[in-house]
Amino acid sequence: MSRFATEHGRQLALDFARAPSGGTFLKRQYVAFPFHITRPFDDGDGLLVILQSLGAGLVQGDRFAAGIVAGEGTAVTIRTQGATIAHAMPADDALQHVRLDAHPGSRLVWQPRPLVLFPGARVRTSLEVVVHDGADVMWCDAFLPHDAGEPGKHFASLQSETVVRADDGTLLVLDRVRTSGKDLACSGVAVHGTIGMVGGIAAAPGLADTLSVAVALSGAYAGVSSLPGECGLLVRVLADDGAMLARAVEDVVAAVAQHPRSVL
Repeated sequence: MSRFATEHGRQLALDFARAPSGGTFLKRQYVAFPFHITRPFDDGDGLLVILQSLGAGLVQGDRFAAGIVAGEGTAVTIRTQGATIAHAMPADDALQHVRLDAHPGSRLVWQPRPLVLFPGARVRTSLEVVVHDGADVMWCDAFLPHDAGEPGKHFASLQSETVVRADDGTLLVLDRVRTSGKDLACSGVAVHGTIGMVGGIAAAPGLADTLSVAVALSGAYAGVSSLPGECGLLVRVLADDGAMLARAVEDVVAAVAQHPRSVL
């Protein structure tokens, strides 16, 4: 699936398990270029992993895939160290695929920084979430165009897909975005983000209202809606810059954690 070394078509595979003490530990890891991880941190409420990139971003022809498994009863947060730059791609696109697999009683948060699309970039991204009974998953997905000193030039295309399924294969959520820099140029908004959550974390009464207030306080524009079958919530965020988006994401994560009867 890639020009680089892989395991079952992936350059990154992380498998987390619950220790006898009740904590979470990294049971197994496979990490190949361009990925690198630091030693996991215990943040007091689970395990935090910082995902780094050894490359200069995405270039045409890249095919990168990652798989994260949160075992039964684990609590895991994955964050990227910085934004991902997508360079000009005159002849081919770049593809990123991430699969999240959350087992019963687990809590998994996928929190990458935005994708920065330079003029001529052509990117396809896909996020696949498998949620078992009793599991809670939160994910973030954001992008912004950057002219790289070439005013009036735009990224060529972005195709983004998020699929959420139950462990028996039942489709719960399908969210697709297809756009170009030219289309976005007339919107007047720099940064577009999505924060989604499924499982018990989204079932707490009044959480949608709490999230609306949290995002508004960050200064960003946002809308909160229920996912099909009331299986979760989706927050769409429009921000003036990356810093505003980061505040909005952090405020949403904190609001979910502090909301009464929330388990995140």
